[in-house]
Amino acid sequence: MTLSQLLKQADFHRRSSHWLDALHGYQHVQQQQPDNSVVAHNIALCHLALDQVDDAIVQSQRALQLNPNLWQSALVLAKALAKRNDKPAALALLQQLHAQLPQTAEIRIELAKLTLHVLGDAVQARQLVEPLLNHEHHGRDAQITRLVTQLYDRDPDITAQQVNQGFLDYGVQQSDVALQTQAKVNAALAVPIRTTSHHRRLRVGLISPQFFASPVYFFTIGAWQYLGMAVDLIVFNRGSKTDWATKAFQRIAKDWLDVGVLTAEQLALAIARQSIDVLVDLGGWMDPVALQALATKPAKKMYKWVGGQSVTTGLRSFDGFLSDSYQTPAGSDALYSEPLIRLKSGYVTYTAPPYMPLPQPPKSDAPLVFGVIANPAKVSRAFLADLAVRHLRWQSRHHQPITLRLIDYRYQHEAVCQRVRAALTSATVEFVRPASHRDYLSAVAQLDATLDTMPYSGGLTTIEALTLGVPTYTRMGTLFCERHTVAHCHYAGLLLADCCLDRLDGLDLSGRTGQTLLQSNSPRVDHVTLADELLGIFSP
Repeated sequence: MTLSQLLKQADFHRRSSHWLDALHGYQHVQQQQPDNSVVAHNIALCHLALDQVDDAIVQSQRALQLNPNLWQSALVLAKALAKRNDKPAALALLQQLHAQLPQTAEIRIELAKLTLHVLGDAVQARQLVEPLLNHEHHGRDAQITRLVTQLYDRDPDITAQQVNQGFLDYGVQQSDVALQTQAKVNAALAVPIRTTSHHRRLRVGLISPQFFASPVYFFTIGAWQYLGMAVDLIVFNRGSKTDWATKAFQRIAKDWLDVGVLTAEQLALAIARQSIDVLVDLGGWMDPVALQALATKPAKKMYKWVGGQSVTTGLRSFDGFLSDSYQTPAGSDALYSEPLIRLKSGYVTYTAPPYMPLPQPPKSDAPLVFGVIANPAKVSRAFLADLAVRHLRWQSRHHQPITLRLIDYRYQHEAVCQRVRAALTSATVEFVRPASHRDYLSAVAQLDATLDTMPYSGGLTTIEALTLGVPTYTRMGTLFCERHTVAHCHYAGLLLADCCLDRLDGLDLSGRTGQTLLQSNSPRVDHVTLADELLGIFSP
């Protein structure tokens, strides 16, 4: 085969997303043409798609050395740096690229993602993608980015129902695309999917990019450990991060498949070939590619649970959306494309990490410290404006200064801090930047109370604070992601009236006792009951 033929074949494999075949072809060409910047770029692209991050960085840098004007390689480099968790460097590179090429859609999309997830600036992220909403190739990415940012910090003239309708409309688009993908999957199946035997154990698939120390672990591992005794758990791992929590999932898995590099079509085919009886999506809007695959319904029954479960998926392929009567109260069914399954025991249980510190006794003689412990993306303009007014009111009723302490590692970025300071000019504001989850929990334990963000409520952060004996004060919203704290407080064993933010106006912190607020008989720690309820739902 000539060099030209080899290159054409590699290009064909790349366009078909056959990344390993493409990589081998380009590597053969590079041996003959070591100074070809385009080949180096394509090799970097293949390494990135295969999640070979370090190799992607080396080859993209090589391409840029050969051709500094190859912005596509700089974009690959930024993506690889972000995957390696060097997000500040990736953000700086993308900002530089955007300044040079402000009209380039690919750069805008990636910069918007990091602007949201690193700087926590939902408004700026939305502004970056607005010009791309009708883009031929990137319109879909722009639409979902805009929708997600409205969950965190919506524009004043946008209601929760309008945001939700946007997700429902997007789901209809996904379903249209799924019909084409489904036809390809059916044609690609070499053998028919095995039929279910009533004499074998249920095959329950779990799919997520977050099988590590994340809400997916802390909220589901307790039930999965019990369910794993009765069913075969097949894990479709969409992520690359591993830690001690990953090992816990691996121990209970019958089979473990790393599928993070697959396209939607390839993923749908991989799931279909496993003959899954029940598939539980633990990725949601964190993993739009997986949602594209799940729109084809590659398993007999499918349920949405934890992980990117901020709002409806908008898809009709799911057999249920696992919830409870506090997350989705009566009358909210119309907000969901999926049938709502309200679990009697509450929709999750909590498993604390082995390094969870003990609750700290209250310091009666010290100034009050109220904490904001959410991802800065949840620290919306409306929340900050409300907090500024409330702080002035609290301060006028208290003879000592009330400190507002914001805790999250992303406050290492000065731009994040400046956004908060600009809104809270009259308050004493402190920023704590924990280096680990253990450090984060220790910092939360020192607070007198936490203030729940709006419209996007605290999830794992809330249940951690309650476990540490720190009371949380919240508002009751409409959408699923706006009611996490309400549900956690109820199932922890607290009266909802005691968790209402307005109650804090009296500065009554009698709930701060130095003991956990997560009662020992709470459904939030009853893994067996939840597992039994899920098994009843999953069983034929």
